[in-house]
Amino acid sequence: MKRHEALYPLSHHHHYTLAMAQELKKADDKSSIQKMTRDVIDFWEKDGEDHFRDEEEVLLPLYGQYESVEQPEIREMLIQHVQIRSYVYQIRGTKRPDRQLFRELGTLLQEHVRLEERVIFPMIEKAVPENYLFQANGRFHRDSYSGY
Repeated sequence: MKRHEALYPLSHHHHYTLAMAQELKKADDKSSIQKMTRDVIDFWEKDGEDHFRDEEEVLLPLYGQYESVEQPEIREMLIQHVQIRSYVYQIRGTKRPDRQLFRELGTLLQEHVRLEERVIFPMIEKAVPENYLFQANGRFHRDSYSGY
């Protein structure tokens, strides 16, 4: 899907999120709980937390200047943010999380990225003038995978 270049940093991070989601969804008896736990915590601390902050504190307030944020799609996005945070906190706070928890998180991450890429970002690209999208880009964190 063609994305406005100002949103590339967020979309780029989504690519890595989908890769992690695929791995988490495949969690079985052979999967190392320690490795999955470490991967989720690293993902969250290096990029996930900042990525959500970028969307919640930069992108959505910008969008809200041009369109109402009181839309079911925006509400669903924010609810998913809370749910994902809850999974991460539960994984981080449990000595031996159940593999089902990782599978559920993987499924939710995949659904979340698809919602943002297929619905939310197109809404934002349509509503927000291009020059303001570029200004927002300057406020996004750079992901740890590529520095993008």
